[in-house]
Amino acid sequence: GWWVARPVEVQGSRPLAFEHGRSIGSNLIAWPQEQIIKCLVQYHPDDEPLLRLEQEAQIKGLYQASQVSGHELLLEIIPPKDHSSTHPDVLYRALKRLYNLGIFPAWWKIEAQSAEQWKQLDELIKERDPYCRGVVLLGLNAPAAALAEGFRQAGNSRTCRGFAVGRTIFHEPSRAWLASEIDDETLICRVQATFVELIDAWRAARG
Repeated sequence: GWWVARPVEVQGSRPLAFEHGRSIGSNLIAWPQEQIIKCLVQYHPDDEPLLRLEQEAQIKGLYQASQVSGHELLLEIIPPKDHSSTHPDVLYRALKRLYNLGIFPAWWKIEAQSAEQWKQLDELIKERDPYCRGVVLLGLNAPAAALAEGFRQAGNSRTCRGFAVGRTIFHEPSRAWLASEIDDETLICRVQATFVELIDAWRAARG
């Protein structure tokens, strides 16, 4: 009954590589059906052509494997922050490019966008894949206040369904706990407080 997204990518890989090599499809067959395939890709539509084509081939292969295994696919798209291209609407163009290639993930996972960008993304998803489950927001270790603003910007989005945030919630309390600066109870209280703060911010943004 839990919503579980299970990663398949080699952390930090660019071009994209999978934990189980090129046999990702055969591994998916053994997964519980309710688990969702989660794949983070550091993708930019203005990448050098050979890099872009290799990444797109990997993503397409994973999508096709998910179609065979019957698992939903969540694509987490993060354009590299140090990319030389400054073309506007990078994320919109990235999603549009993948749709053009015939890749239709059940879920997208992206960082916070402006309200105007959310309008563009909503229209793109409605046009290309009206059966898409939706979009979840990632945190990238942003401060809770910054995430709350991101929630507010997405408040009117028809496709943004929620958030999947880790480090913002547990990174600093975990560091302090591992350094023996706080005890178990304080760790739990701090993690809980930040999580509740984000839940309240999400609910407030949704009216």
